[in-house]
Order: sequence, then C-alpha cells, then structure tokens
Amino acid sequence: MVNFLLPITFFSKNYTSSVAETTAMIAFPFFVAVILIQLFRFPTRIKDIIPSKLALGLGSFFWAVQLFAMAYSYGKTGDTVLTSGLLHSVIMLASWTITVYVAWAVIQLTVTNESEEKSFLKSGLIALAVYFVFVIFPQLVATLTHMKSIEGYVNHLAGLFERHWRVHGESYDFYKKGSYAVTQGRVNGFEPEAAFLANFIGVVFLPALIGVLSSGAKIWDKVKSANTEKMLNVILVAIIFGTLLLAKTTTGILTAVVAYVLWIVWSKGKSRVTLIVLMLAGIVLLGIAYLKVHAVQHLLNQFLFAKGGTDNRLGGTIGLFLTFLTHPIQGVGYGFTSFFTLQNVPEFTTHNFEFEHIYSQFGYPNLSDLLGWFASFGVIVMIPAMWLLLRLVARTNLMKHRLNTSLMDDSQLAWNRGMLTAFITMIVLAAFSSIFVIQVFLWPYLLMFFFYRKHVLRLEKELS
Repeated sequence: MVNFLLPITFFSKNYTSSVAETTAMIAFPFFVAVILIQLFRFPTRIKDIIPSKLALGLGSFFWAVQLFAMAYSYGKTGDTVLTSGLLHSVIMLASWTITVYVAWAVIQLTVTNESEEKSFLKSGLIALAVYFVFVIFPQLVATLTHMKSIEGYVNHLAGLFERHWRVHGESYDFYKKGSYAVTQGRVNGFEPEAAFLANFIGVVFLPALIGVLSSGAKIWDKVKSANTEKMLNVILVAIIFGTLLLAKTTTGILTAVVAYVLWIVWSKGKSRVTLIVLMLAGIVLLGIAYLKVHAVQHLLNQFLFAKGGTDNRLGGTIGLFLTFLTHPIQGVGYGFTSFFTLQNVPEFTTHNFEFEHIYSQFGYPNLSDLLGWFASFGVIVMIPAMWLLLRLVARTNLMKHRLNTSLMDDSQLAWNRGMLTAFITMIVLAAFSSIFVIQVFLWPYLLMFFFYRKHVLRLEKELS
C-alpha cells in the first residue's frame, strides 16, 4: 500500500515564494515517514539503505571537488547578486544530496519485487489520469475559451500548487493574472513554465507506457482483456502526446517526436507497421494543415521552424560552453555559473530587453542543463558520472538479450522487457531534454530513475 501512494507526491509543490512554507515541501516529510514506517515493518532492510563504500567514496570526492571549486570561484566573484553565494550554494548542494539519498532509500525499501513494481507504476498512471482530468483539461479549456468560471478554477489551483519563478519586471510576470495558463495561454500543469510540464510528463510517464505497449506487459490486474488494457494505455499515451503539443513549447514538440520514434524502434510486427503508417499519415496531414490552417502554421513557426527571441538561449549556450572551456577540470562550482556566463556571453546576443533588464542585472540562468553541469562540476565529476550511467545502460541492454534464454513465463518476460525498454527510453529522453532545461534532481525524475535502476539490479540477481 505504501508504494502505491508514492507517486501522489509527483504532483506536490517543491518550493514556493508566494504561499506558506507548510505546503512547499509535501514530498520530503512524506518520504521520510515512508522510510521510518518501512524500517519499522522490516527492520532487516536497514542494510539496503546503507550506501556502499564506492558510493560514499564518490560522494566524498564530489563534495571535496565542489567545495574547492566554489571557494575558488567565490574568491573571484565575491558577494554578488549574480551568484548564489558561497553559503547558499553549499546549503543548496547539501539539500540536493539529501534529496538524492532519500529518493534512493524510498525505492530501496518499498519496491522490492514485480508485484510492488506494478503497484508503483499503476498508482503513478492513476495519479496522472486524475491530474489530466482536474488540472490539465481545465487549463486547456481556459486557454481556448477564456471562460471566467474555468479561469477562476485554474487560478485557484495555481495559487495552491503552481510553482513560480521569482519575477523581475512586469514584462516577465508569467503569473500576473493568477496562473501561468491564464496569463500565457499555454498549458503548464503545476510547473513554472510549459516546457517543464513537457519534461515532466514526457520523461517521467511516457517511457513506462511505451515500454509496456512495446512488450505487451500487463499493469492493470483488474482488466481481463489484453486488448482493453492496451487501449487504456494507448489512450494515456495519446493524451500525453496531445498535451506535449498543446503546451506550445519547443521542448514538448521535440520530445513528442523523439518519443514516437523510440516507440517505433521498440515495437515489433503489426504494431510497428501501424505506428509507421500513422506517422506517415500524420506528416501528410500536418503538412496540409501547415499550409491551410493559420493556427497550425503559427504554432509550428513560433515554436519550431521560425522561432524568435532565441538570442539569449544562443548567448547563454555559448557562454556556458566557454565557461566550461576556461574551467574544464573542476568547473566553477554549483551556483556560480551565472557570473562567468555573463563574462563569456557574445556581445551580439545581448541587444535585447530580457538581457539588458533581467539577465545582466539579476543573473544568467543555465539555459542548457547539460552544459550547465559541465560548467558547474567539470570533467573530474562529469566523466565518472557519465561512465556510471552508460555502464548501467549497457547492463540494461545486456539484460534484454539475456531474457531471450531465460526460463521465465510469458508474463514475466513481457514485464521485464517492458521495464528495461522504459528505462532506456527515459535515459534517451532525459539526455535529449538536458540539451535545453530539465530539473533532473526533482522527486519524480529521481524516483523513476532509481525505480528502473532497482529493477535492473533485481533482474541481474534473478538471471544469475
């Protein structure tokens, strides 16, 4: 029952600058309580949440390098609004470290077998369906119809749960009418911007559905018909793809394209043929709509083909890359990239209102998380981290091949293939999204990553 409740926290508010702090960290105390409850129920599992010597060694090495990098950068920058400051950066890094550990520990204690894995995923998909009905659909109606009653409902929910950026200037107040969706006319869920909703549903939920659909795995134990179960999963996938497009963001459009291609790659037989036919038909219809329907043409031009206002993204990307090149070994330290990005940003990208009135005065955000990680942590951290991740992906791929010679029944084979496929899909989509902006240290991403990792390790033991 405990692991069935975990995904509910996927939709809780992570932080806030506008409402009481009591609603800001719903997930953390819940997970700590789950850990304590599980240890009370299964005292012998405490050994499962003690980090290995390798993990402790790598963690200590990471912290030593980062403390040195932050102290070195602080010596150059001093106290400035352009950085997080030495003390605040250390506190933030410590909070992310604790978050990673708690997310890992929760999965270690609550998802230990196939039954619990199915319960975890099923509860996540049920929560997603509820999220679509009560949050996403009303936002969509509000953006299309501007009905005052619906807008009031959307604004009220946003006041309770929506994450907000700190606003600098009236021109960049995404929430001045109460919510992002009503103010901007774009669907965002409870995220601060539409792109983050696209990352959330695309990276957290879509891989699992693609995995089970491509393998024929069963999640819904109450549904007896395989065709009915498949239809339910297809409907959820279609809703996710629709939301990715209706979010009106480059991230959502490109995530949908990459995910659909991966779905074709993983599928077999008639399913693959059907997906290819649908893709070709969709391309033809989209082409006709682009030529004939102004709304479609405007959407694709604004967020894909002729996207404007990209100077800051280009400048920030170049600035981060140059920051990494000038500090390649240990990086500049967490919380200090903004100062150095501003020093390295090309002059020709700075002649716009946003740079002159926001970024140059309050700091330059990392508009490419991948480059931001390299600039912050350097190759001394990033190379080992990437090696560990790629090693895990390689082991996952090896497990997919070893399943062909296992003695499992068809149901077990389908489930294991589905989860391995889902994990690789998640890694690909997360890696793609990291070219732009993705907050991978938030609860949903960490929980799903450790969920799939735990499955790979459990399967390795079974096949050995």
